[in-house]
Amino acid sequence: MTSSQIDAISATPVARKSLVKTKEKLSTLLYRLMILYRFVVALLGGYVLSSLSAILIAEAFSEDRGSAAMGATIVAFLIWTAAFIWVFMVNKTLKASLGIILPCLILFVIYKLLGN
Repeated sequence: MTSSQIDAISATPVARKSLVKTKEKLSTLLYRLMILYRFVVALLGGYVLSSLSAILIAEAFSEDRGSAAMGATIVAFLIWTAAFIWVFMVNKTLKASLGIILPCLILFVIYKLLGN
């Protein structure tokens, strides 16, 4: 065997280790980005969902405006908390996104249909 063949054989495990470390770093980065995305969906999407639900609840019980506003705020806080927990509980990121976006769209359509 020549020295170049010996170098090629001995260099192969080092290249494999480097490739494995690169894949691990990429996997870790993708996982962290997924968690960041879920956090943003939970924070912003949960806020939009809870505020739309508070608006609709307050509109539904508008006879007593003070009680309607207080009750809607309490329910909105519970919805935001439940949405935040639910986003991190589901297995698929797409399911988490759609689980926040679709109810927001439905509540927005109802809000617009009520004439606001």
